[in-house]
Amino acid sequence: MLKPSIFNTPFVRAASVLGAVAAVAGSTLLLPNTFGAFLHVTSYAVLLGTQLWNTFFVGITMFKNLPRQTFGKVQSKLFPQYFALTTGANLLALVTLALAGATATSAGVRALVALGVSLVGLLVNWLAIEPICTDLMFQRYDIENLPEKTEADKERIATLYKQFGKWHGISSLVNLVSFCVAVGHGWFLASLLVVAA
Repeated sequence: MLKPSIFNTPFVRAASVLGAVAAVAGSTLLLPNTFGAFLHVTSYAVLLGTQLWNTFFVGITMFKNLPRQTFGKVQSKLFPQYFALTTGANLLALVTLALAGATATSAGVRALVALGVSLVGLLVNWLAIEPICTDLMFQRYDIENLPEKTEADKERIATLYKQFGKWHGISSLVNLVSFCVAVGHGWFLASLLVVAA
């Protein structure tokens, strides 16, 4: 395995990001509300960017280019991290928006409710649906990889395939709802940037 250069380590990446924030913050008046806004916009960017990249690029590319079982095994490692990251980013966006006083406007309340719905969906996907999908997938792989399969094995594969399809469909729908909330939240944020002419 190739050892990463000193510039390609988690510590250096984190220090670089903190350095960039410190450089900008040092040249302006850093107020708590600015920091809260920074956290909100950053968490929103992580949420939307991660969902966009994973849903429309990474998953599809791997599905089309890897053997099915290899694809499934890789996804079984990536999805818990994906849901943890998006759940954390969604939670931070929700909290920072609430602390910024979003309840003062009806649009702010709607944004909070939408982020709350998205958060619940991400938590359910992370803690309940994803483990069910992964378990069903690996049960099916175990039977598929038997040297010889009985008729009962083939029926069990079909049953597992159907159950996996149902849960995967639910997971995809919940993920799509969360993604739509993230896009809608971008519209909400953009509306705050519009300057009256």
